[in-house]
Amino acid sequence: MRKALLAALVVSALSPLVLAGGPPDRGQQGRGRRGDPRGFFDRMMGRRDRIDVFNTAERYFEVTEEKEAPLGMLDGQYEAEERAAMAAIRLELIKKYAPLIGDVLGGEQKAKFEKVVEGMLARYDAVEVAKKEFREVLTKLETEQGVEQKAAPDYIPYAKTDIVRRFIKLSDEQKRGVDDIRRDGWGGMREKMRAIPRPQDWRDAAARQKYMDAARKAREEMSEQSAETMVNLLSDEQKKGYQTAAAAYEAYQAKVKAADEAYQKVLVEAVGEEKARGRRDRAPQRTRGGEL
Repeated sequence: MRKALLAALVVSALSPLVLAGGPPDRGQQGRGRRGDPRGFFDRMMGRRDRIDVFNTAERYFEVTEEKEAPLGMLDGQYEAEERAAMAAIRLELIKKYAPLIGDVLGGEQKAKFEKVVEGMLARYDAVEVAKKEFREVLTKLETEQGVEQKAAPDYIPYAKTDIVRRFIKLSDEQKRGVDDIRRDGWGGMREKMRAIPRPQDWRDAAARQKYMDAARKAREEMSEQSAETMVNLLSDEQKKGYQTAAAAYEAYQAKVKAADEAYQKVLVEAVGEEKARGRRDRAPQRTRGGEL
């Protein structure tokens, strides 16, 4: 049972990011209108005291079709600001509690812990700068293209295919072509995943890492192929905008990788290779506000 569960978790962690670029952007869909009708999830979880002015507007007032788009835009902006505010609060609390944790650890552990936290914060800052630079390029492209349904202000594409889908103004014919390419890509990815040998023992960290690396490589190759095929559907003017954003995407990825490697080096120096390798096996979870 444990092997099957672990295998499912590994596959599910990798496959959703293939070509569609990850989960749909809630900021574009709207909090209550499509993602969580009338706040049902909040009520089900017992959070009846949560105030949601967007759900209130839809539930008790007339929201015509022409009002959906501007409300959706406001909803996306609200969620982006909410995420930024939460990230700022987390960062403030981390800086407050990290020294207290160090005092509890004490002695040599305290000094090592402080170095690791310093490395974590340095990585966070570097990634945030990279995100900001990338988002500036995307916002400019979005404006130049005249995209009507804009992405959330803090949205970062999961793949180059997302640049085509979200930041280029596509005709109906181009949208159909892009959807066909995505479907073909998903089919091809399933075949590639089936061809990758599974570990004999999912508890074996080295074997598990080997499988994850192979799966990640297959995903990246298929995603790159899909993006190249999508670009063939674009006009010359659209291609120019895409190429600029694609170059910014690669620069962003390189900066994130460099930040990860810098932090990993600090971690290895502080706790040793074996413990640091455990972090890589688990794979860090990145939030929109950074890894905090």
